[in-house]
Amino acid sequence: MRLTAGHAAGLAASLTVWLMALPSTSGSYKEPDRLPVRPAPVLRTVGVGREPVAIAVDAQAGRTFVLSRAGEVTVLNAATGAVMRTIAVGRGAQAVAVDAATGRAFVTDPGRVFMLDARTGVVLRTFPVGGGGPTGALAVDARHGEVFVAANGVDHGPASIAVLDATTGRLKRSIPRYANLLAVDGVVRRIIVPYACEGNDALTSNACADTLDATTGRRLKRVDFGGEEGFTPALTAVAVDAQAGRAFVLYGDGRGTSAVGVLATRTGVGQGSIGGTAGTLGTLTVDEQAGRIAIATAPDSYAAANSNGPLRTAFVSVFDTRSGRDLANTTVPTASQSYVFVPGAAADPQRGQFYVVATLYPTATAVLPRSILDVFAASNGRLVRTLTLPTAVGQPNASVGPAMAVDERTGRLFIASKSDNTVSVFDTTRL
Repeated sequence: MRLTAGHAAGLAASLTVWLMALPSTSGSYKEPDRLPVRPAPVLRTVGVGREPVAIAVDAQAGRTFVLSRAGEVTVLNAATGAVMRTIAVGRGAQAVAVDAATGRAFVTDPGRVFMLDARTGVVLRTFPVGGGGPTGALAVDARHGEVFVAANGVDHGPASIAVLDATTGRLKRSIPRYANLLAVDGVVRRIIVPYACEGNDALTSNACADTLDATTGRRLKRVDFGGEEGFTPALTAVAVDAQAGRAFVLYGDGRGTSAVGVLATRTGVGQGSIGGTAGTLGTLTVDEQAGRIAIATAPDSYAAANSNGPLRTAFVSVFDTRSGRDLANTTVPTASQSYVFVPGAAADPQRGQFYVVATLYPTATAVLPRSILDVFAASNGRLVRTLTLPTAVGQPNASVGPAMAVDERTGRLFIASKSDNTVSVFDTTRL
């Protein structure tokens, strides 16, 4: 499927750079040159808990943690992928993160946090963080040994961001704040919290982000990235490039287009947006070493149903996080009669690559879904390899993509499949 000149021109016209950026190159989406497609060689596939939703890697401990919605943490050997331990946590578990400096892993479920020894997988401590509602937003500031957990109240009741000691799990302070997403810049000690805010009229909501002082919880700045009249933005991801001093907020306007709002983490001042990407739902991943961000999006059901073709696929953009320069915009190769589930993405700074997984769902009932793994060069955003995965890892009607993570030390890529409750392990040097 090839985009027409009209589609390409329309997408190129919608691409903007943030206000303080250097001059950028103009980019438009194009179908990449066809690459030889081959199966991705799998080192191992292991069974995990039902509906795996998150993966985190501790490269120093040599462990990978797979969290399932059913309330299990499966601990894998990061080099071989072998299962070492399975730990029961609360049903409805939502997020997992590791602090390699302290050798701790943190798992959240409604109203509480589990702290694990990263090497053995033993639960060291379980403690409440208040609210009793979702606790999905989780971030680690390894520089200062702190963990930030959004403890949201039931039915939007009292909520806070709990700040924990990454070594002991002790509650150091609590910041009154509701947050579905958050990211932390440990260099300047800032918390970035995206949310939907009021627009210019009662029918409009905009995409906003607050910058909080991580030590006091004081709001330093609010930035309003705007929105479309009559639509509520879908805020799906936030990431920080601490070396560049910028945060990135991915949001969709409900009309088949997404963008990434950019702000300076030290001051919270908004710096415009990049993108104008076709597709509302997706994710983003940052390679701080290379100074690159990859944005992977797919259409929601509204956009796909009203599309003549280009939205029935996934889109991948790569930008320079320091200058805002648009390096590449690519469509994931697909068939004409298929839709794509929300993609997943992971950065591999050690090898200078981005990995993007898109699951294609054919409209023909006799054809099974399949998942494609695309490998991009972080330096220039070029698509260098396209491979097929052994199973379809995406889920229909999901708002997030498949869980993925990279162990930079061993060169292992972990991809979770909700379709059969497994995790496949790949050697990145053979991809």
